[in-house]
Amino acid sequence: MRLGPIEFFSPPLVEGPSIVFFIPVPHHFPMSMQLADGSYGLPVTITVVTTWIIMLTFFLIFHFGLKKLERNPSKIQTVFELLYNGLNSLVESVLGKWKKKYFAYIGTLICFIFLSNITSFFPIPGFSHNEAGQLVISPLLRGPNADINTTLGLALITTFTFMTASIRANGIIGYFKGLMEPTPVMLPMNIIGELAKPTNISMRLFGNNFAGMVIIGLIYMAAPWFIPVPLHLYFDLFGGLVQAFVFTMLTLVYIQQALGDSEPELE
Repeated sequence: MRLGPIEFFSPPLVEGPSIVFFIPVPHHFPMSMQLADGSYGLPVTITVVTTWIIMLTFFLIFHFGLKKLERNPSKIQTVFELLYNGLNSLVESVLGKWKKKYFAYIGTLICFIFLSNITSFFPIPGFSHNEAGQLVISPLLRGPNADINTTLGLALITTFTFMTASIRANGIIGYFKGLMEPTPVMLPMNIIGELAKPTNISMRLFGNNFAGMVIIGLIYMAAPWFIPVPLHLYFDLFGGLVQAFVFTMLTLVYIQQALGDSEPELE
């Protein structure tokens, strides 16, 4: 679409995360790529850069937001207390006495997923030039959860968490015995069921975020001058919160199933 000296064009909707820069590494380093000058580098994608920015944002928010706690809370402290109380009630309602053990992970998980989901809601422009020398304005950041590598990584961490929880509660022998219940014939099916858990939660989160990104891209292709704020509110804010809640609840359920009726040790 051309409007005066300005021309609008849409990039491919289905494409992998772009590479931002390379970290110099030896040629035998895993996943290294050969560059134009013959050297080797480890690619750092926009997904990784956005994740670093989210981590920095987390640090700044919680460092300065919780730096000075008072008996009579300020508005900012009140927000943090409401967040803590809400997460505390959520974790306690599922894990009960195990709440203290897993609260830090669950709280970090839901906050990270939600902040990752709403990354595209903030209109931060990025500037570059194409092969024709034209100025290209595009979103600077890319939602990490629209990359299967991020969601799979989160799912693997969750899998490691509930597997170690089961081993802690039942012992290694008890864990493998559990895979053979109710009869040893069910061992292959139970193993498939365990492997299906990380696949389920990772693909669910990735699929919803990627689909939302594609739909918003289609809207912008149809009407580049119209900013569909209501759709952003739905796909980024509301949808992002729902997906963060679903992923977290499934994580809590998997951990609770792994712990069973076991009780935490008294400290």
